[in-house]
Amino acid sequence: MNRRDSESADLSRPVPSPESKVQDRAVLSAFGLAVLLLFAGCFSLDSFLFDATRLKGADYFDPVDMDSAWHVRWVIPDSLVEPETLLSTGGNRVYGFFVRAESGGAPTVIYSHGNGQNINRYWGRVELLWEAGCNVFIYDYQGYGKSEGAPSGRGCYDDAEAALACVRARPDVDTSRLVYYGWSLGSYMACHLAADVDRPMAVILENPLASTDALAKEGAVLSIPGSFLVHADFDNERRIRVVGAPVLLVYGKLDDTAVPERHAFVLIDRASGFTDLEVHAVEAGGHDNLPEVMGYDGYRGLIEGFLSGPR
Repeated sequence: MNRRDSESADLSRPVPSPESKVQDRAVLSAFGLAVLLLFAGCFSLDSFLFDATRLKGADYFDPVDMDSAWHVRWVIPDSLVEPETLLSTGGNRVYGFFVRAESGGAPTVIYSHGNGQNINRYWGRVELLWEAGCNVFIYDYQGYGKSEGAPSGRGCYDDAEAALACVRARPDVDTSRLVYYGWSLGSYMACHLAADVDRPMAVILENPLASTDALAKEGAVLSIPGSFLVHADFDNERRIRVVGAPVLLVYGKLDDTAVPERHAFVLIDRASGFTDLEVHAVEAGGHDNLPEVMGYDGYRGLIEGFLSGPR
């Protein structure tokens, strides 16, 4: 067949109508959705929520496990730091530390950390909260640091509940002055404790996440419920309305992990009319550096001012 014959043959073929093209795209989209849902049924993105790091050294705070970028200043006297071992899911041992304030009757902060590293990474934050006049209890999730097991949504909630039970059992804690603090992933644990377990004096959320549904949708081509991809019941959008305590929400305007438009703004909107919410935006703040950007005095002052307000 010569070139002229080939052109004639092509022209003789029916040209697809716009309607048929739309139908084809709809079929492909439906097929893609079916494949995605089938794939999601045997695959969970839960594991991608966690970035646990085990200890290389013999115990917490071994120099081999510490990083200068974490801004740990070693300002807390050893005599005020007590290690604690908790029992969580399936009898797994979970490790934490209780830091006593220098004066009695202080509020007690239960600190739920982010998805990366372990307690070592967050000790600089413990120091700042202690300097703000608080008792602080920080704990690792299962699979983090020395803690046994592997992290999961339900497991993290169990770890937080074990931490709360440990704190409430201490005779040196005023249980009417409990504060749940959650940074990033830890915001799920703080809201869970407040909404589902035991109402605190106050809640502090730093660069919080709205929900795993919001996280899943950020990375999905199709708009599908996050529950198809993530099984963890991490839903601050629902819980923020029923925490039953004043909430301080602090976020960095330059946060590119928990982007404010997709997370902080959503929670602010959901809390409206339901929760006593104080919002503090840090102009040049990112996800990990709010105390440094604010300055330590500014950060401590914000915490002290919030916790000393009327309750």
